[in-house]
Amino acid sequence: HWMKELNLGMSKREFPSGVVVIQDDSFDDDVMAENLKKLAFDSEGKGGMMALDVSRSLKVSAMLATEQLLNAERMGYLCRDVTLEGMRFFPNRFETGIFSQ
Repeated sequence: HWMKELNLGMSKREFPSGVVVIQDDSFDDDVMAENLKKLAFDSEGKGGMMALDVSRSLKVSAMLATEQLLNAERMGYLCRDVTLEGMRFFPNRFETGIFSQ
């Protein structure tokens, strides 16, 4: 892609949903997922976290927050509960087998 060829330090990224963003080449999905997992542990007692919570915390759009949450879920860091209120994300305790806090 031309952004890489020009060494701009940014590249185009398309999420599975079709959302397209320009991101810094140093961006790391694992680091973001780990940060979201920490936020999820902090919000667990409050009924999990929603995209708007992440949006406020990371100072990004709600759409990008949703994409990052879904990506962290795909990577196994988070799990979600979908209700009439929307999607709430929690740490993935199925991965560790540790279900008590």
